[in-house]
Amino acid sequence: MIPHTLVLKPGLVIHSVYNGYWFWGRPSIDDLWRDLRAASSEVRPDWDLSVPGLREAWDAEDLSPFHGWNKRGAGSRTAEESRGYADGPSGGSASS
Repeated sequence: MIPHTLVLKPGLVIHSVYNGYWFWGRPSIDDLWRDLRAASSEVRPDWDLSVPGLREAWDAEDLSPFHGWNKRGAGSRTAEESRGYADGPSGGSASS
């Protein structure tokens, strides 16, 4: 029996398959990272921020198209605070 490694997308859709023993055919960490990044970019609508409308939605604080941001708990940063935090501790409006 040959061992297999599967990279799956949501719904258990196979994205890529690796088969083999030890050093032959097994994925490296880099291989898995590239595959998971490619699979994520296919299924996440907010992956490419250059898509028309995403920047405008973020600026209007409509966080529904952004994965995880529409489910924030109390005390989480707002979109405005996150933009300030990206400027760094001395250049933005972020507070500690």
